[in-house]
Amino acid sequence: MEIKLLEQQELLPALHLVWDVFVEDVAPSYSQEGVAVFQEFIRYENINRMYQNREVLLWGAYEGEELCGVIALQTSGHICLFFVKKSRQGKGIGKLLYQTVYNYCASQLHIGRLTVNAAPNAVVQYQHFGMRQVSGEQYASGMRFVPMEAFVTMGMTQPVHTKKSPALAIAIGAGVVFILAIVIGGFFLVHLAYRMSLELPAELFREAPDGYYHEPWSGDFFDDYDDYGEYDGGNDQRTDSQDFGLNAIDVYTAPNLSYEMKDEVYEYQDEEKQSTFIAFQVKYPQLSGGVGNDYAKVNEAIKKCAMATVDEIYTNPSEGVKETVLKASSPALISSVNYKVCYAANDFISIIFQDEHAKGDANLYDGDLRTLNINLKDGKVYEVKDIIKLSDGFVEEWLDGMRDEADNDSFLSELNKEEMKQALAGDSRNGIYTANFFVSADGIEIGYDLNYPKGDSHNLGYIWVTAPFDFDEIKPHIADSDFWDCINQ
Repeated sequence: MEIKLLEQQELLPALHLVWDVFVEDVAPSYSQEGVAVFQEFIRYENINRMYQNREVLLWGAYEGEELCGVIALQTSGHICLFFVKKSRQGKGIGKLLYQTVYNYCASQLHIGRLTVNAAPNAVVQYQHFGMRQVSGEQYASGMRFVPMEAFVTMGMTQPVHTKKSPALAIAIGAGVVFILAIVIGGFFLVHLAYRMSLELPAELFREAPDGYYHEPWSGDFFDDYDDYGEYDGGNDQRTDSQDFGLNAIDVYTAPNLSYEMKDEVYEYQDEEKQSTFIAFQVKYPQLSGGVGNDYAKVNEAIKKCAMATVDEIYTNPSEGVKETVLKASSPALISSVNYKVCYAANDFISIIFQDEHAKGDANLYDGDLRTLNINLKDGKVYEVKDIIKLSDGFVEEWLDGMRDEADNDSFLSELNKEEMKQALAGDSRNGIYTANFFVSADGIEIGYDLNYPKGDSHNLGYIWVTAPFDFDEIKPHIADSDFWDCINQ
């Protein structure tokens, strides 16, 4: 896929694509007047005039010679056209186009705000690109739209990768950092973060703020969008952009579960502080309805795991976090957490939390994998060392799996076998190698959340990597633990 600025001879094919998609996707929500106004706007003579006067720039997404999508940006920073061919939706093309104009606003136009008047059925899509709703739905000249915006900073820009890297089942690389940039960059930001004074305000760090909790989505509407905001037409077919990360995990849910799971969201944003941007959005499940299980203890453990970064950078911040805030040109405390329940049995649940965060500096985005494997009867939390015999044979087999997932035979070469065992047993070596595991329909995955120091030559760009074992493969290595009694093999 190639994203490029359109030349004059490419304008007419681009406008034909725009009209074809508009007629099918948008026009039904417009009045006849609205359709006529839009049709007038995209007349070749009008767009060409603006193009010649450099009032508008257009980019196209090409697969070979096929034009798959178009985005148009007014030099004021307003997206005035954004359409992806129907047959190519759900493949990440919109993400690339949006990223391109965001980068252009930051590096070439040097403007601080990107805006769009979104069709009502595209609001969720734009939110996932990183934009926030400015006001409610508007109606003008027969057109329905929702004003949206994203604030633009150089720290949020990322290279446009137009070639898909090999799908890693559970290995996440730099792509997650990009997702963080667009999701947090606009969805949370309501003002630009300004450089703080040399003296930290006393009220910056305090007790965890009172956020609000809600069930964010209802019905099946949100299921029609992939994790990058691309509409997939409401079908259940997996697209290429879904075959990695959390989306690649096949979920197991026991039949006739004795409990219910409800989504909770903790959201907080400090809109008063001008020196430091503070915003949290943490999603996690809560259990109820079952008999004989300690759900109060379980739910508290789930929430604690989900809120770990909020606690680390805000409720109980370290001196290192405070120092980072003090030195940052764009101070920010951000945590955006999504989760997936990958294994749910009546007495056991396995949850993955993917946390995308800024721990003091908006320009230093990163991410973490946290997992929670918990016995629902007594609230016992299992670690790798509780369920696996960390023998030489296991470590050798596990390392082969890790290197296969990372597609690099030298991955983790900085550790010897004993150091790998120690890290798997809980010695993270100053937080660089945090052991994690989770259970899914396919078996068990065991690995590290990785936090290499800046400039470390061993850093391959992965945020986390796990090695997969099916249930038969792991049997020779299992420890004597009640954990295995909870798994329906």
